[in-house]
Amino acid sequence: MTAGRRPAQAAIATLGEGLLEVGVSPQLTDGQLDRGYGGDAANVAVMAARLGARAILITRLGEDAAGRLLLSFWESVGVDTSAIEVSAGEPTGLYVNERLPDGAHRFSYHRASSAASELDPANLHDVPIEQIDALHLSGITLAISQSAAATADLAVERARAAGVPVAFSVNYRAALEPEHERLMRAVRAADIVFVSVDDGESLFGTRDREQLLKAIAPRGREAILTRGGEPACVVTSAGTVEVAPPRIEVDDTVGAGDALAGAYLASRLAGAGPREALQKGVTAASLSCQRTGCSRGYPSAAEVEAAWRGLAGWQEAGVA
Repeated sequence: MTAGRRPAQAAIATLGEGLLEVGVSPQLTDGQLDRGYGGDAANVAVMAARLGARAILITRLGEDAAGRLLLSFWESVGVDTSAIEVSAGEPTGLYVNERLPDGAHRFSYHRASSAASELDPANLHDVPIEQIDALHLSGITLAISQSAAATADLAVERARAAGVPVAFSVNYRAALEPEHERLMRAVRAADIVFVSVDDGESLFGTRDREQLLKAIAPRGREAILTRGGEPACVVTSAGTVEVAPPRIEVDDTVGAGDALAGAYLASRLAGAGPREALQKGVTAASLSCQRTGCSRGYPSAAEVEAAWRGLAGWQEAGVA
């Protein structure tokens, strides 16, 4: 992706699912549950919208309480919901995020036959993919159903034909039994790839940084490799840039990778170079880790800007 100046409000379409999060933790008294808003495609849209992009979410919701909560939240944070279909025939998916005393998490997903899993190529009919600045999708989008995967394939085909950059977050989830070759094709077809070391181990059989970068960034592809609390890096035709996250007190890491992807894409499309975009992505992810509720806890543009300036200063001083 070139870093030339884009329109004041670049348009990013992200395709996939949104999920209601039900949070359970030792800090909550009996009978209390914490509500959050998740789903990787929706999370990316929320973070991009918070940073000023026009974030178009392409998904389906059930005509139920969970769907109404999600839709209301997305609209409140500025996500463009015009491409969302509401169906009376399927439920909205959700997941339970059980935060354990040692800081770990246990997840249980309830997405079988959900509205989002029934994404269909027809859901793209009124989406102006040829007029957007970037298309984003993920490995979860490809794995939740064959119809969702077919929708993703068509979206990529239309984007490619129009010269629209394609971004892909691997988001390998073994429980969904993803098709290895399908994921590999998606990586090869993308202009920008987001991969965590866990994704890399599942897909390429290694956690070695140099081997992963060689696998995901051939021929000048823009690739972002994240390693939890270790420095993240971005590889472009101009070389490799590494950004260390600030030291923080972690509360909840759920959705941090999606926050990084959304902030990175929004920043790149606004004209930032890879280093600045990755710094803002790492900043957004770090801030989100200090809050609960998945995308409900994503930072505002002002919060990212203020923290980014501090992070950039630390990087320059060599103390991050």
